[in-house]
Amino acid sequence: MDDEKKKKKGNKIDLNLLPSSMKERYAAMGILPKAQIPKSNLQVDVQRMKQKKVEKEQPIEQKLEGIEIKASEKKQLEKVFQMLKKKDVDYFDAKDIDKMLKFLGVSLTKSEIDLMLWEVDENLDGRVSWTEFLNMYKKCTIDKTGLEPKSLFHMIQFLMYLPPDRKDPKVTVEDTLELLYVRFGRQCLDSEIHAIFGDEEKNKDGEEKAISFSEYMEKINERAIQQRKLRKEEQKQQFQYFKKEKQME
Repeated sequence: MDDEKKKKKGNKIDLNLLPSSMKERYAAMGILPKAQIPKSNLQVDVQRMKQKKVEKEQPIEQKLEGIEIKASEKKQLEKVFQMLKKKDVDYFDAKDIDKMLKFLGVSLTKSEIDLMLWEVDENLDGRVSWTEFLNMYKKCTIDKTGLEPKSLFHMIQFLMYLPPDRKDPKVTVEDTLELLYVRFGRQCLDSEIHAIFGDEEKNKDGEEKAISFSEYMEKINERAIQQRKLRKEEQKQQFQYFKKEKQME
């Protein structure tokens, strides 16, 4: 009997000598213990992830109330709102948006303009009030996901840069400096200017570069694609982190 036990023991397969592909299969079945991964090897900002979770769970109304708009920003927002709305009313509608887009050299279909309006028309009355206008600006400036609709926001942002007395609707680096500095600070000012105007701030003739709304949107869309790629990579790293954390339990 003892000889039979020894024989069985001697024929026992050392699972640790199996190929890695089979090891993973047996580990998933619970036959092999899962490998322990040192926490020091995980390259994920856990504190940032926790902060994101808190921000995500916070009601949007509470977020908006806590957002402070600087005086220079609010002044420009008021200017743009006055540019868009008709006299003696406190709102603007799809026709006003269409009129402004044509001034900027852009022609959109009625459905495209209706969609721009719908993005910010919280009570669905076909109009954008000052409160809705302000909330739209706040939502878009705090958005880190890239999921907040920004069609109208981008037009508003361009108009904030545009001096009110300029007949040719183009903006220069100088036009954007004050607002970019207020929103992003000195540390990020150069990168924000580069994102809008590219490598060269002047034309070949030495004059300051001035860009149209269409050119502005090209740069905005290029940046959005780059940011999307970065977010995708970040999500991939987070997924790997949680997967490793689960393995360590």
